[in-house]
Amino acid sequence: MLPKLTKPMFRITTIMALLASGVVAQGVKRVVVMKIDGLPGYHLDSVVKRRDAATGRSILPWIEEVFYKNGTRVPNFYTRGPSLSGPSWGQLDTGQHSQIKGNVEFDRFTLQTYDYLNFISYYLDYGRNKKVDMPATEVMDQLKIPLLCDAFAAEKRYTSQQLFQRGYDWAVLASGFVNMIPRSTGDLIDEWTLGFNFRRITVDQTLRDIEGKLVKRDDIDYYDYYDTAFDHMSHRNNDAESRLIPLRELDRTIGRIWSAIQASNRAEETALVLVSDHGFNSDERVYSQGFNIVRLLGSRDGGAHHVITKRRLLRDYSVKGFYPIVSLIRTASHESYYLKGQNSSYPTAIVDFDGNERASFHLRESDFNILHILMQELRRGSPDNQSVSSAAADAVQLVIDKNRVRWQTVVNELTDELDAVNGWIASQEKIVAPLQMKSGNDISRLDAEHNRRLREQINLAKSDEKNYRSFLQTLAKLLALKRETLLSKKFKIEDYIAPDAMGEMNSVYDLQNYTVGLSEQGIVLDANGVLDFVKSFQRVNYFELIHSQRVRNNVQKGIGNRPVDFVAARIPAEMVNKSVSSGLHSNEDAIWLFGGDDRQALILTRKEKGNRSYRYLPIANLTQNSVGKITFEKRELSDGFPLKYFEDANLNVALDRRAWLNNWHSEIDWLRAVHKTTYSNAIIGLNEQISRRELPSGGDMTADDALIHRFRERGRRLTETDLLVVANNHWNFDVRGFNPGGNHGSFFRVSTNSTFMIAGGVKTGIPRAVVVDEPYDSLSFAPTILRLMGKIDDENNPSPELRRRGFLKFPGRNVREIVSP
Repeated sequence: MLPKLTKPMFRITTIMALLASGVVAQGVKRVVVMKIDGLPGYHLDSVVKRRDAATGRSILPWIEEVFYKNGTRVPNFYTRGPSLSGPSWGQLDTGQHSQIKGNVEFDRFTLQTYDYLNFISYYLDYGRNKKVDMPATEVMDQLKIPLLCDAFAAEKRYTSQQLFQRGYDWAVLASGFVNMIPRSTGDLIDEWTLGFNFRRITVDQTLRDIEGKLVKRDDIDYYDYYDTAFDHMSHRNNDAESRLIPLRELDRTIGRIWSAIQASNRAEETALVLVSDHGFNSDERVYSQGFNIVRLLGSRDGGAHHVITKRRLLRDYSVKGFYPIVSLIRTASHESYYLKGQNSSYPTAIVDFDGNERASFHLRESDFNILHILMQELRRGSPDNQSVSSAAADAVQLVIDKNRVRWQTVVNELTDELDAVNGWIASQEKIVAPLQMKSGNDISRLDAEHNRRLREQINLAKSDEKNYRSFLQTLAKLLALKRETLLSKKFKIEDYIAPDAMGEMNSVYDLQNYTVGLSEQGIVLDANGVLDFVKSFQRVNYFELIHSQRVRNNVQKGIGNRPVDFVAARIPAEMVNKSVSSGLHSNEDAIWLFGGDDRQALILTRKEKGNRSYRYLPIANLTQNSVGKITFEKRELSDGFPLKYFEDANLNVALDRRAWLNNWHSEIDWLRAVHKTTYSNAIIGLNEQISRRELPSGGDMTADDALIHRFRERGRRLTETDLLVVANNHWNFDVRGFNPGGNHGSFFRVSTNSTFMIAGGVKTGIPRAVVVDEPYDSLSFAPTILRLMGKIDDENNPSPELRRRGFLKFPGRNVREIVSP
């Protein structure tokens, strides 16, 4: 019989158990996270330091009191990647590397659209009991990557409306609407005259809920509050006084929440956190200059593409209404080389310009274009041109044979993966069938949401299986296509070239020699009667085309006439390694930055024992030939190469900068050296955005589990884009309505510098009036919060409880100045 533990013995035993597990809480037991979209740390600091003439205090007194006097600030905190909401909140909310790379993503095989910002469609689907979570959260669940809020039981957390939203409570909207209506007749008439602020309904109600629950509900351990007011104001206005309006409101909100914390029973163990996803490139002297990159792609010189976007072009001037449930906007090119009138079936370019200072392109696989063009010629061919038809049929077979191994591998592997998915669907349907989907009859809202979440994951898997199998059918038919079928003219192109399918990503060679149509000569045969691929097709080099764009009507002083800063693309490591000495070999893919023929760079990356190091290599004239060989010329460092680290006065290196930049350095050393430069942590951020990240895995898996894991990795790869186009300073690509305010999306420090501040009660151990000089990025946020709460150990491994919830080791650094003061 075990001896009965006295209270002192129990405490000692508990402490020893915690020490043995390596997980010790600093003293934070409850956390309130205030998520503010688009708030730069440097801008907030400048406003806090402004004094009120009447009082002598800061014009943001609560922020100064809570975080400057009684908390810790991390002014050198950055988004890791482009300054874009989807990827940035993804890292903050998961603590894992980016799996989501844009605010909207498109699947190259099926054209499935992941619109991560579409709140309206989500609320409509939630109201019809179709959806439970926002699209970004659904993707994370498919990838088995938990959110920060998942570290807490559903009944012990309160979360607000946001990009990575889990579940929804209609009571927030209902109560918000009621509370929006003034109680007095006079105030009601005033509000009616000026217009109700419907955007604030749920935000204001969330604040009221958090205030009340902090005081009355001791059982809730995690709160978050999400507000986009500063981001929206900064896009519309670039003057300091307009941007001060949402900051004053934020200051009052912080005061209300801090006061509620102090009035609660758990004040001593509660931490209040202020965090943002990215910064903002805004200057009172400059109107953000717009460039219509969709029009470029639709022009004859740009390839005459039918272009798909998620946002309607020039929204304020569109004749068609705005329908939030419409997933794709198709802009037809009236100059199309060979697809006139076929924009509804065969788009050839997809553009994501969200974030404004960057745009991402999918271009249809160039060989699909060649096949489509040749099939059209074969169908319209005349008996008098047998030699041309015969050469065209041979050329089709040649293109198929060139891609046969790759395409057949896709068919075989994806078929195996879909079979495993189908088995998972069957097993899950048996589990879900008896579950109740609506609250009531002794089932809570949270339990009903959990059941619907399981059902929705099945529905998403069914949709994936159906769409991918449809694509595979056309690809399999293409691989089986016979020469005699082509010469018969009785085939249908859509049986072999799947409508709305973009195929796989293009190589650098494809993008430098992209086929957009027949040449002016039409199909040309060589002396042997074989189709001449060089003379028969019109081609575009997209690196040169995009970077060379200039405008003639830019009237703003100090703003150049070139909208594009550089174009970036991924190159497989093995291809680069063949062209460099062993000292430059890398084991992760390289990032090629094109800033002109003679101003290019490669970002090389090595990963050894879990740590990454980078090498910046200035080059010129990189090309890839048709068999994949990469060639380029190495250059000495000088001014004007992409990212401009060499000439930046804020580059922080002890050695000669040329010598330092000509060597490999760890990720931390790079961050310390470059974070205050104009392009900040771009060398890391570009790698995060463009290089492929393995999907985190929990270890042992069954054969089917491994296939499903591979399928999810494939799904993420299929949303990768061919090109990332980064705008020059104060230029943007927001074709839906060029805004006069600021923008974000680039790798400029003004856009990547974000906010991280924390304060807490006496038991939390959070330092007071401390400023952290060390630079950190968004991968540090989640593990720092969880380490403060004792939910992960010093090596970032999750506690047993978190491991049961699906959490894995976190790759980022803790902010040691907070967790180990």
